[in-house]
Amino acid sequence: MTTLDWAVLFSSRTASRELLPWSHPLALTDSERRLVSASIQQFQLGEGSDASGLMRRGRASRLAALDANFLPSLELFIKEEQRHSRHLAGFLQREGVALLQQHWVDRVFRRVRKFAGLELCLRVLVMAEIVAVPYYAALERATGSALLQLICANILKDEADHLRFQAENLKRLQSSRRSRPSLELAFWRCFQLATLLVVWREHGQVLRAGGYAWNSFRKECVRLLVAVSHNEFEARAAEQQALVAAD
Repeated sequence: MTTLDWAVLFSSRTASRELLPWSHPLALTDSERRLVSASIQQFQLGEGSDASGLMRRGRASRLAALDANFLPSLELFIKEEQRHSRHLAGFLQREGVALLQQHWVDRVFRRVRKFAGLELCLRVLVMAEIVAVPYYAALERATGSALLQLICANILKDEADHLRFQAENLKRLQSSRRSRPSLELAFWRCFQLATLLVVWREHGQVLRAGGYAWNSFRKECVRLLVAVSHNEFEARAAEQQALVAAD
């Protein structure tokens, strides 16, 4: 997809994502609230960055110089992430749960991104988005809240596209420099393992409640990292288009 296509896609679903059952009477049970509240607080904080640093790096990047649609698509991507944070915040407030102002995991990720260029910044961001896929799938199954389930379902749909979007951006950035893909993938697998250990420590209860054991959680995240690194999403999209044309 071109960056114009991404901008059109991100813009087209803004209204539909706001259609949530905020008036649904079913609240979390006490046990559900104990299970998920602290975990959602952390993810809500992480999704809520103003991303000014990312936009600044984007404006200074080769992609912005070569593609007039890159910055608009990046800005719309950021707005989707901020919408995730806003919806999670609304859910927590509805349940009477306070929002976090800071957390050490969020501080670490923000600090790493602060000293990175655009490509490294995107790779750290992708690592968080990869973790988000099994996390929100588990959170969707962990409670009986129709509101939380729809919030998670919407986020999962968005994150699938976000991974494709970032895979394409990273491919373009990587193609403009000398690289050794196998060594880079090995490094990011090490970084990912450290990230997964932290996430399992902080959110393992929710992941287990949603059907993930450590090995299944790790394998899904590794699979997604390989798909992003090899930009396999583009190949799969082409295969699906070919199948549709054949029918």
